[in-house]
Amino acid sequence: MRMIGIKGYAYAVHVVVWFVVLSTVAAELSPAFKALLADGLGHHWIAKSDIAVVLFILTALIFGRKTDPEDVTGLVRGVLLSVIAGSIAIFGFYSLHYIGLA
Repeated sequence: MRMIGIKGYAYAVHVVVWFVVLSTVAAELSPAFKALLADGLGHHWIAKSDIAVVLFILTALIFGRKTDPEDVTGLVRGVLLSVIAGSIAIFGFYSLHYIGLA
């Protein structure tokens, strides 16, 4: 049985980070979307978390079959940038939301 490569995990992190960012903003801007998430599992955060876990596993399995590069520095930097950018996006959105601009 072949193990999942680093590339699969890196791509999975990218997908999950941006899913969380987009679904968080969408849930705040659309009460219908937030209700749809909450209807499934009782709370919109639980639904997003469950979807994120499934997305992570599927993405890691799909892209984990590809050969890892010799130097994974680019993958690690990409993951770090994605996490930082996603964090800034959520923080920025909630900051604007708090002062009434979003």
